[in-house]
Amino acid sequence: MENKNDDLDYNKIGQITSDFVKVSDQVKITCKKIIEKKFSKFPVIILSDTNNDLGALLIDQNEILNNKWKYFASYAEVLIEKKIISDISIFKEKYKNPDEFCCLLTRIDINSKIIFIPYPED
Repeated sequence: MENKNDDLDYNKIGQITSDFVKVSDQVKITCKKIIEKKFSKFPVIILSDTNNDLGALLIDQNEILNNKWKYFASYAEVLIEKKIISDISIFKEKYKNPDEFCCLLTRIDINSKIIFIPYPED
């Protein structure tokens, strides 16, 4: 995957984390369904400030507790097809336990990056 900027600044990471907490329950359920229904073993949630064609809109802006970003449900195979992920073996190797972490493709402004964010503990 190409990154316009390799790192997210601390301010953006804080914004992403505080926004993700608001939607994490819905996101976790969706990721489990992607795996259970055998679409993929590698669900990916896209966080974006605009619409995109990488996944299905899951949560729109201001839908849950005034969340800031749009969240789209997708998975690795779609992102490979669209050439967002270039090396599936490296992606699978770095992929974290989907029961504990959400694979989040952040697309903010012109920057994009795949990060793994832990689900909040109950």
